[in-house]
Amino acid sequence: MRTQSTIQILRCLTLGRYTARVVDGELRIRGPQPLAGPLPASIRVRRDELIDFLSECCGGVWPPAPDSDAYNVLRERRKSQRKLRWRPAA
Repeated sequence: MRTQSTIQILRCLTLGRYTARVVDGELRIRGPQPLAGPLPASIRVRRDELIDFLSECCGGVWPPAPDSDAYNVLRERRKSQRKLRWRPAA
């Protein structure tokens, strides 16, 4: 079994209603329930990658901060998906 990619990990955090934050170079994850025990292996393996991605592209937080590159990409993607939705002829 392969480890999850950075984006897959962030999607899982979103689905579980967890947030991630980089504080003093450390990854902090919070959510509706405390994480019991150590972080899952996929997060441990990609910890540095997650920290770099959050710091460089997301304003240090997940979900991305409103003034971050990742936020703008997600906003544009949502706009384009709305335009592509099928609408019946009038």
